[in-house]
Formats: sequence, structure tokens, C-alpha cells
Amino acid sequence: MPDSIKITRISFVVAAGLEIATAALLLFIFLSGAVLIGWGTERSGLLGSALLGATGIFLAAAFAAFGAADLLIAAGIAKGKPWARIAGIVMAVLLLVAVPVGTVLGIFALRGLLGPEARAWFGSPDGVQPAASLPPTAA
Repeated sequence: MPDSIKITRISFVVAAGLEIATAALLLFIFLSGAVLIGWGTERSGLLGSALLGATGIFLAAAFAAFGAADLLIAAGIAKGKPWARIAGIVMAVLLLVAVPVGTVLGIFALRGLLGPEARAWFGSPDGVQPAASLPPTAA
């Protein structure tokens, strides 16, 4: 596996870890807030408490889904699957807006997925993988 592809794969694994950790943190914060306000009290009818629970669960699920997608993309990149290159480019562009860490990870991912080594790693457009290069043997 070329170094640029390894760096791209690592970028997606790191992004996935950060997204899953963010999902866990959001779930903890929002559910703790909902519990502190109280589900069975008068205060539970307030708009803020309804937003705490529902919004937190939605955001946590969204971050967890992005994390799972990043792990799936990283696995596809490791195997040289053509769909992983396309999905990786889309996900890397989405990572660019997550300033500052996501931007750096997105740049590393795009650099690896758009370079000449990526074309060789993922094969030509007709799906034919290039032959592996073997080191020269001493005669």
C-alpha cells in the first residue's frame, strides 16, 4: 500500500474515532441535561427540555453514523475498492468544514485520494488493477 493511501486511511480512522467520541459526549451531555431537568416533573414540558433530549439523541446518532461510514470507507480504501475512493472524496469534502481538525484530516484524505498513487491503487476506470511491482532479483 502506498504511503499516501496509508495516510488517507489513517485520516479516516482518526476522523471516525473523533466522530464516535463526539457522539458519546453529546449523548452524555444531552441525556444528563434531560435527566437533571426531570422527565416526570412540570419542567419536562418546557421547550428546552424537549430539545435537550431529542436534539441530543439526533446529533449523537448523526455523529455515530458518520463515524461508522468513515470506518467503512477506511476498510474499503485498505482493500482498494473503487467505491471507497468516491465515498472517501465525498466524506473528505464534508470533513473540510469541521475546522480545525477536520480540515486537516480532509486535506490529507483528498491529497491521497486524488493523487497519482490513488489511480494506481484503485485501478483504472475499467476496474483493472495494475500488476504489483516486484523488486528486481539479483542474477
